[in-house]
Amino acid sequence: MNRLTHPFPNDIPQLSTSNFVSWHNVDFSGNLSVYSLFNFAQETAWKHAEELGFGFKELGTKKLAWVLFGMRIKMLSNLPKWQETVIIQTQPKGISGMFANRDYRILNADNQLIAVGSSNWVVIETETRRPQRLDQIFESLRFVENSENLITRLKPEGEFPYLLSTYTVKTSDIDYYGHVNNAKYISWITDLYTPQQIIDNPLEEIMVNFLQESRFGDKVLILSDKDENKGKVRYIMQRKSDEKIILLAELDWK
Repeated sequence: MNRLTHPFPNDIPQLSTSNFVSWHNVDFSGNLSVYSLFNFAQETAWKHAEELGFGFKELGTKKLAWVLFGMRIKMLSNLPKWQETVIIQTQPKGISGMFANRDYRILNADNQLIAVGSSNWVVIETETRRPQRLDQIFESLRFVENSENLITRLKPEGEFPYLLSTYTVKTSDIDYYGHVNNAKYISWITDLYTPQQIIDNPLEEIMVNFLQESRFGDKVLILSDKDENKGKVRYIMQRKSDEKIILLAELDWK
């Protein structure tokens, strides 16, 4: 992630959005919530994809859709407070295997770098939900050769002995596509802890793999390899009905 602390190269298309931090974007600390940061980052990515001609509308005409597979964000300093501004810079980096890679630089209103991030995406056929080969859909999506994928493919290895919650998917969790909004999963994890626990051990880095869709009414088991948010903690979310893993995550708490 260190390379993201440097400005993006100018020879690759990029987009910068300025986002006002509203009351509903902050958490109990008065700072931008991680949930809202994920939403701002995804919204910026969608806007940029539209500008570049391979966004929601263009893919929709072909019965295709972008799906976020992995997201990684590392905090470098405090996130902006209520009524401040967060600037999201994003730049596509190209293809690695089935994934389209996209990076982020997150700044405050003083143009100070406060977080860096990366994501990878797949394209699915909306009726079959099957992933598609990107090089057969787009004439050119290789902004750099041998694009580096900064998202680790997490594996459900080892034990997850702590059942932290059984969550039932609600109407407010569902997005336009009829499944859980990716950012909602982040809220489910942070909601496992009290405000004091998060004050004592704030989140430093988060990496998530989104493996399966989850829909209204699903009961989701949330398990971890530790019972507290201290140091590096791994999480697994499993649909109760068929025991399929829908999410793997690794969070670094200070």
